[in-house]
Amino acid sequence: MFLFFSKLNFVQVEVSTRCQLSCLMCPKSFFRWKAMDMSFEDFKKIPFSRFRYAHLQGWGEPLLNPELGEMIDFAKKSCKVSLTTNGLLLPEWKEEIAKLDLIAISIAGIDGQREVRKTKLEELSEKIETITSLKKRPKVVIATLMMKNTISELPMLVEFAKSIKADELIANNLDYIPSKDLVGYEVFSENPSEEYLRIIETAKKRAEELKINFVARPIKMEEALVCAENPIKNCFITVDCKISPCAYLHIPSEGDEITRFFKGEEIKVKKQYFGYAKEFQKAWKSKVYSDFRGVYERRLFEPHLPLPECCKSCYKAYSL
Repeated sequence: MFLFFSKLNFVQVEVSTRCQLSCLMCPKSFFRWKAMDMSFEDFKKIPFSRFRYAHLQGWGEPLLNPELGEMIDFAKKSCKVSLTTNGLLLPEWKEEIAKLDLIAISIAGIDGQREVRKTKLEELSEKIETITSLKKRPKVVIATLMMKNTISELPMLVEFAKSIKADELIANNLDYIPSKDLVGYEVFSENPSEEYLRIIETAKKRAEELKINFVARPIKMEEALVCAENPIKNCFITVDCKISPCAYLHIPSEGDEITRFFKGEEIKVKKQYFGYAKEFQKAWKSKVYSDFRGVYERRLFEPHLPLPECCKSCYKAYSL
């Protein structure tokens, strides 16, 4: 088992669950949502010195938290800091963003930005360039979701990312499906479409030509020994300072269950929390949390062991 005092990799902090958008694929559009900001006083209870990296974003828009600047300064004393944003408020936070190690701007696509996000990509590109034009700036990543109605735009998104002087384009999957309305939008499967694979390969070649980094998540479902969220060395702090293994075991909605659609079937799982940030050491070393992580630690040496029940219906557990 990993000792508590060994440095952990990554803490994801949900500094706000508010958002000015209502995106097609966001759970906020489907559930009774708890919209709130984390206070700076609560933020200071998180032991950032335990981690190498802090990512200030959960199920909301971090730039809506008025205390974000103080949060960045506080966390930077102990570890590297990044965040993901929808980009709408980039110019207003330019000075604070310059202090980050990485910023990811989430976009839906070329035409997809209008269809999915109800915003114009042309206006967003101007806001992004207020950051990429800074003399001292963080690494700038454009993050997008591969969905059936947007994946064809992937090669053009590579060109877009290059044109606004971003450093990287990351193409993620629609790995959480909160509603039956979204079933079928995903591009991944156990036998992925040759057409989708060709589009991804075309985007990779275009990225090589333009000399920009491009990363596409796999679209073939295969059970992973440990998912990319890696609960062994990472964790998630909710907007109300609860400790959860990852964002996918917490949704800031009413009730204590998460609704997922997995392979077309509606599944409900209990939200998973193991204490509060102010008592991080006690929570991390607790038997119930240690046992949860222990399943993944043992899977590294005993691959036949089953996933925790709450993870079996999560697409992140299948290399996506």
